[in-house]
Amino acid sequence: MADPGGYWPRPWTCEDGGPRRLGAPAGQGGPAIRPGERLVLAAVRDTAGTGMLIRREPGELYALRHELPNRPQGRPVRAWVERLDPLTLERIGSSARLPGGPFWPGGLAAHACGDLQLVFGHWAHRLSPSLEVLASHRLPVERPHNSFVVLDGGELVTKDCDAPFGLEPSTMSVLDPISLMPVAPALALPEPSIARLASDGTHVIAVGTTQVFRITLDRAAGRLVLDGAWRPRYGPAPDRSYGWDPVLSDDHVFWMDNGRNATDATMLGSGSAPGPVRLWWARHDDDAARSVVISGLPYGTESNPPGWDPVGRVVVAYDAGNAVLRAWRMTGDELEPLWRRDGFAHAGHLILHPDTRELVVQDWQGAVPPALVRRVTRPALSALARVPAARRAAGRAGGGDRLVVLDLDTGEEKASCVVPSPAQAYLFPAPGFRRDVYYQSLTTIARAEVV
Repeated sequence: MADPGGYWPRPWTCEDGGPRRLGAPAGQGGPAIRPGERLVLAAVRDTAGTGMLIRREPGELYALRHELPNRPQGRPVRAWVERLDPLTLERIGSSARLPGGPFWPGGLAAHACGDLQLVFGHWAHRLSPSLEVLASHRLPVERPHNSFVVLDGGELVTKDCDAPFGLEPSTMSVLDPISLMPVAPALALPEPSIARLASDGTHVIAVGTTQVFRITLDRAAGRLVLDGAWRPRYGPAPDRSYGWDPVLSDDHVFWMDNGRNATDATMLGSGSAPGPVRLWWARHDDDAARSVVISGLPYGTESNPPGWDPVGRVVVAYDAGNAVLRAWRMTGDELEPLWRRDGFAHAGHLILHPDTRELVVQDWQGAVPPALVRRVTRPALSALARVPAARRAAGRAGGGDRLVVLDLDTGEEKASCVVPSPAQAYLFPAPGFRRDVYYQSLTTIARAEVV
């Protein structure tokens, strides 16, 4: 399964390891943890307002940062990019503060042209590897844009999202990678799309609130084209909410639903719709959508993609609201149960290593107050999150987040360590440059290594 060609040709140059969102670092082996070896915390840094970690050349580690918002889609905030020491995680370079807009986590990638591309709020920016601003473009819709994908021709495709509400239809834009100016008119999707985009380099997949869309760039005609013949429908239903990020295998598209939630420091107990969260899939050549429940528990939720192992044909999905992590093996077009971990509070993006059969996940250890207490105290906790000393104290006292390596085929634990993060990880980690892994939450970056 070849990676699309619009990215810098190194492992993990964008979120989820590539625009297919497999979560697998192509061209890099896993940590290969042997009996008797441990995973230990090697570095940790308080970094409130971090969205993701990506890599470029060996030793080049970048973090997408942003100012702390008062609430999702609240007052405008700015973003910036930091280069980090790959061992200590200390900042060794930073861009200027860049125009952003209403907050929702954006995206960062190392482009095939050699530069870094950034989409945050309603702005796109191009930076040099030394983090000088080379170009900027204000996007046509005033809502936040939740990242982008790069086509094989190098163009950036992005869209706005009315998150977390899911009421206003989304608009898709396609930009030249050097000037960041539009290369085609913006395309209005038929409905809102909260999920991030995925792409195989030619087609772009967008999960709407009731159906899934496939879009291509017709370069000769200078326009984006919405496929009218392929639209897998997965909703609506009274007890379920919208889907999140899709994953593209050679044959299928996978996604999960029930994405509406009221998360704070953790996604446990945060589901808004009363039904169980489901894993969905459809063939690229057949838009009949199929699904399976993940936990079967009420008020299930998630906000990220599942994982796909192209070697063993293993699908990994989770119910972050009820702390259930599951895997299936795909045979033909059907899923066969493989393993299940109950009481395992994973919520973030996955890292899969098909070569060493390892799965990198997180398991939140912090307390979960009753729903009423969470609602009442949320404003105060949000204010405290702006105070570094309060964040560090909460991380030490609250139990933190376990970084765990599981056997991909059995679900058995191979190694773990605790990260003193006051918030659960539900954004974008990255594999390390050797036998290590980078943890990332909204408040904390950490590096764990095998010893």
